[in-house]
Amino acid sequence: MKKIVRVIIILSLALGFSVSCKKDKFTEFDIDYTTTLSIPAASITVNVPADFNSPEIPTDSKDKLTSEKTLQNLVEEIKMTKFDISVANGNLNFLKSLSIYLKTSDLGDVLIATKTIFPQGVSALAMDLQDVNIKEYIFKDKIQFRVTVTTQSSPTSAQLKMDQRVHVKAKLIK
Repeated sequence: MKKIVRVIIILSLALGFSVSCKKDKFTEFDIDYTTTLSIPAASITVNVPADFNSPEIPTDSKDKLTSEKTLQNLVEEIKMTKFDISVANGNLNFLKSLSIYLKTSDLGDVLIATKTIFPQGVSALAMDLQDVNIKEYIFKDKIQFRVTVTTQSSPTSAQLKMDQRVHVKAKLIK
């Protein structure tokens, strides 16, 4: 009989403890962005890095967070999981290296992607991503990319299409 009473007490305590220690519920989701970057041939010198800024891109992060039932203060991290570049006409043979920085009006630039090997004849490829938490950038109303380009040959003017995906990890609103 004493054993049964002890077991009941232990189970009651364990059940009470597990109910009182509610675990936070998490959500994970992606946000996709696309922009284009004009690289005018007149502003490129072979083997000399040149910087270009993309147009500003609205992040729409507040709306996305709301639709996913979370808030900025509940976001643990946002990381870039995809950054693809492509050209509609021609190929990327003229490129020697690319470095892509994320920037906003009041935060410093942060390196998010690089590429130094460009297979011949390709018109699209995936950038090599940096493992960096960019949540403070995505919380801003707009983001922009600064692209440092070094060419190995004189290109004709190019329109780089840039497709990005960021992955958000956050707690759900209770």
